Amino acid sequence: MIIALAGHVDHGKTALIRALTGIDADRLPEEKKRGMTIDLGFAHVRLKSGTTVGFVDVPGHERFLSNMLAGVLSIDTVLLVVAADDGPMPQTNEHLSILRLTGVADVTAVISKIDKVDTARLATVRMAVREALDRAGYPSAPVIEASSVTGDGIPLVLDSIENKASAYRARDASGGFRLAIDRSFSPAGAGLVVTGTAAAGIVSVGDRLMLSPSRLAARVRGIQVHNEVAATARAGDRCALVIAGPRIERARLKRGDWLIDPSLHAPTQRVDTLVHAVEDRGLRHASRVHVHFGATSVIGRALMHKARGLEPGESGFVTILLDKPGACLYGDRLILRDDATGRVVAGGHVIDPFSPDRRTRRELRSASLAAHALADPEHSLRALLIAEGWVDLRRFIVARNLTSDFAPDTGDDAIRIGSEEAAVLVSAETIARIGASLTRYLAAWHETHSDQMGPGKAELLRAASPVTGNIAEAVMDLLRARGDIARDGLAWRLPGHQPVLAPMDEARWPMIQTTLAAADLRPPRVRELAETMRMTPEEMDALLLRLERFGRLVRVAANRFFLPETVVALGEIAHALTTGSEAACFTAAEFNKRSGIGRNLTIVVLEYLDRLGITQRSGDLRHAVRSAQEAMG
Repeated sequence: MIIALAGHVDHGKTALIRALTGIDADRLPEEKKRGMTIDLGFAHVRLKSGTTVGFVDVPGHERFLSNMLAGVLSIDTVLLVVAADDGPMPQTNEHLSILRLTGVADVTAVISKIDKVDTARLATVRMAVREALDRAGYPSAPVIEASSVTGDGIPLVLDSIENKASAYRARDASGGFRLAIDRSFSPAGAGLVVTGTAAAGIVSVGDRLMLSPSRLAARVRGIQVHNEVAATARAGDRCALVIAGPRIERARLKRGDWLIDPSLHAPTQRVDTLVHAVEDRGLRHASRVHVHFGATSVIGRALMHKARGLEPGESGFVTILLDKPGACLYGDRLILRDDATGRVVAGGHVIDPFSPDRRTRRELRSASLAAHALADPEHSLRALLIAEGWVDLRRFIVARNLTSDFAPDTGDDAIRIGSEEAAVLVSAETIARIGASLTRYLAAWHETHSDQMGPGKAELLRAASPVTGNIAEAVMDLLRARGDIARDGLAWRLPGHQPVLAPMDEARWPMIQTTLAAADLRPPRVRELAETMRMTPEEMDALLLRLERFGRLVRVAANRFFLPETVVALGEIAHALTTGSEAACFTAAEFNKRSGIGRNLTIVVLEYLDRLGITQRSGDLRHAVRSAQEAMG
């Protein structure tokens, strides 16, 4: 169990931790000099029962609010410290507001420094603390009086913690491992160490993880839980992990990075949330905000789903557009601070980390958001099927950090289509609607292009709009399996449509095919092929375009056409480089060395693979994200 200590600056939080644990949580020289906590401090104590409890000491000064938020957003139990000689102060009330906004239910108030006041003053402060707790929504929160100097009341605080520990239920550790990094350091001889509170899952020595959103591979070399060497750490543990990786350096790590199971790596910049505005301030549409989640802060823009925004004390759905990619999942707590004033304006939790970048009618969007907000995964999924007509099962599993075997019983209401890695649940009604749209489009296309085989996949996918591409692809595959539509090469058509290539073009095709196949991964340029075929470059280009329409060729660059199987072979090289690298990525130079097609053509090919969604670029690195066979159909 981890307990955070919150409260106003200089109210005795660090002294209380020292009295409870014997550990000084102030670790920075500047903290010693100032006598105040600037950054997060950590301590632990073994209780009489044998249970070890961890403490997080958060800063009380307003200027260090972001550090405070990094300490409480993953904590379920809080000691609110109020000095008897001061009483509740502005940061006391702000911390209480933050705890309420983020759903922290277990709060105990500790009135500290009771050795400095008389009985009358203590009674006045006791009443003021009770009123502050009631006002913030904690009417049943206990209040304990203690002095870290004399030791009075400290046994009562420890007894309260013992009671909490005995009733504490460990967090569900199912799902992939997640840890929001709040510190990193490199002690002599130990390697790189990162610390944080495990948000989900279990990690063991030897496990391979990933730093997100930077996508750097890491291996766990050692684990400590509460300063003791351990073989594993699980959700709820305060732990330190020794990690290593081919591209990991301390300079590249920052507070707020996530160390996660690689299957959960899914950086996002559009996040749907359910938030509650503070009682004295509302939240305006399109306002700039600092978004605090995990242990990080990212600037973004808050988009309302109501006309003008949220009134003070009102709850509602808000889509946040982050300025840079962040890592979050369903249920992650967050706080929004006004970008101009720095004041907290709202708080709540993530309901969908993958907010769709598409326009939908207001009533449909409202139903979708309400479905995402449901806590039970199966109930949420069924509601999404009704609201949207389909659910990307893989994305839903990642968003909720569910186990890979999650398989809701939807009866006859939905059909599971697509590959195992890209499974989609689609309602029967939606399949019928998309199928009708695609067949109507193909019928009209054949009528105006009677000499051509059919449109390519990308064009046909646009006909399924506003359905997203992966859903439409899965429905296309189902319709093809049923015989409702057919595919020839890269062209799609109705089963009864059979265009005929012009006799002259058909006669030239075998020589073109043989020439391109003989060139292997580096086909000749259009002008070089024209010389071979004794045609002008313009005539050759027009012929190649006609062949492309029949799905026999792919135009990768303005001056080069590839056989589809050649593109697949190049995609397989990218996949092999990704899976064969410990860092799961590769450079253009490595691709050029493996393929042997030359530097300039390498760049052209990789950009084409990026456009197809076979590879994804991140700076100078790329990694394969999709099978070339699947992308090329």
